[in-house]
Amino acid sequence: MEARQIEAFRAAAVYGGFTRGAEALGITQPALTRAIARLEAGIGFALFERGHGPARLTPEGATFLREVERRFVGVDQLRRIAHDIRNFGTGRLRITCMHVFANGVVPAALQQFRQSFPEVTISLQVRPSATVYEWVAGNRCDIGIAGPKTGFLGVEEEPFLAPAGVLAAPLGHKLARLKRVIRPTDLDGEPFLSLALEDNTRHAIDQIFANAQVHPAIQIETQYAETLCALVAKGLGVAIVNPAVAAEVKHLPIVMRRFEPHVRFESRLLWAAAHPRTRIAEAFVACMREEAIRSIHALPFANELL
Repeated sequence: MEARQIEAFRAAAVYGGFTRGAEALGITQPALTRAIARLEAGIGFALFERGHGPARLTPEGATFLREVERRFVGVDQLRRIAHDIRNFGTGRLRITCMHVFANGVVPAALQQFRQSFPEVTISLQVRPSATVYEWVAGNRCDIGIAGPKTGFLGVEEEPFLAPAGVLAAPLGHKLARLKRVIRPTDLDGEPFLSLALEDNTRHAIDQIFANAQVHPAIQIETQYAETLCALVAKGLGVAIVNPAVAAEVKHLPIVMRRFEPHVRFESRLLWAAAHPRTRIAEAFVACMREEAIRSIHALPFANELL
């Protein structure tokens, strides 16, 4: 027995005749008839009653069809899965990301992604970086974007973005009016809005101030760059933020200025070591990279930040 003979028999039985079965398989009716005849010769009994009118199964043919159908259920499922894998037009993509990308970069990337893959179902969760690592390690998502963390087993990672931080100042603020690069000494005694203590970048910023022997007057601590920018817009102080939010907060009355020495806001792509990235995930990552760079290029001095 050959697979194409079994397919010919099933098509003729399911579609109620040799002509319709041949059309369903995209072959000629004589070709289908020959395939069924060879199958009958091989198994030693007739599958169809020959005569006028629509093809009718013999009792033996009906019994044989039941067994064929049981096996074709699995084959049809495999065929659909193979089609989805090849074309990745359908499927599910589970994304977990840190907050800094959640309201600007990721939505823009998903908009671009869905133009090519409109049938993919997407799950997007926004969590702190430590939780992103935990979810990736537990295979609760296909791709994660987070700040670097240590101590998580079973997680593969690669650098995603590490732009230099920028100073956000209220429109009209003395630092906003400066045309030169802002330096730590410019912030000595200045009302300052800081990242939360659990943020690794916060410690890098504190070290820069310590090395320069300056003491900004910390007013408020918070964990999200968008919140820092909103606080800056209210005139509560200045802040050093991830420039990836530049396009997202451009409607606020704030000004972004270059700050040196550079403090890098590092982020990484994560996936479970036991489950390599899928082609769907790879396609989304490509959109993410493009949109992240585009977001930073909202600033006129973007090339100095990357």
